[in-house]
Amino acid sequence: MLIEDAALRLFADQGYEATTVEQIAAEVEISATTFFRYYPNKSDVILCHQDAHMPDLREVILAYPPGESDLAAVRHGIFEVWVPNADPEHSRRAGLAAAGSASLRGLYNDMSRTWLEGIAAALAQRRGLTAPDDQALITARVSLGVFNEAVRSWGVGEYSECLGTFVEQGFATLRQLAAEWAK
Repeated sequence: MLIEDAALRLFADQGYEATTVEQIAAEVEISATTFFRYYPNKSDVILCHQDAHMPDLREVILAYPPGESDLAAVRHGIFEVWVPNADPEHSRRAGLAAAGSASLRGLYNDMSRTWLEGIAAALAQRRGLTAPDDQALITARVSLGVFNEAVRSWGVGEYSECLGTFVEQGFATLRQLAAEWAK
């Protein structure tokens, strides 16, 4: 955690691209070689924990009552797994680093695709399918859209409120839009 804290602090102060592994290592009084024992590359300092909760999210989605909608299953999973594990300070610093780095934003985009595929696969399995269909993919994409917008709004609010408040507002907006469209 010391390495991550130092790296995120340096990324916020001088930018992701301008920060070297050597600077991060010096900040916590280790060698660059030691840094690489913990992280394969600089981006992993930010991204290393991003997939950690995906197996738990998958399990919550699969365990959700079969008669309930896929969207409700993902929403429940987000509240059970991602919201309680959100770290405001880490999110703030990672957001600052990503804002100034096209390469880091690209890596976040790749990670989002992995999340999309994982959620869609869980939804397909939940309905007895061997592969995600359009319903699973669209549900996963919409759910991630709501979550990503909630995280963005959370950041705009300086992370002062609970992330769950923003997630709930996002799903409420989605329900309202769906009701309007169904008219």
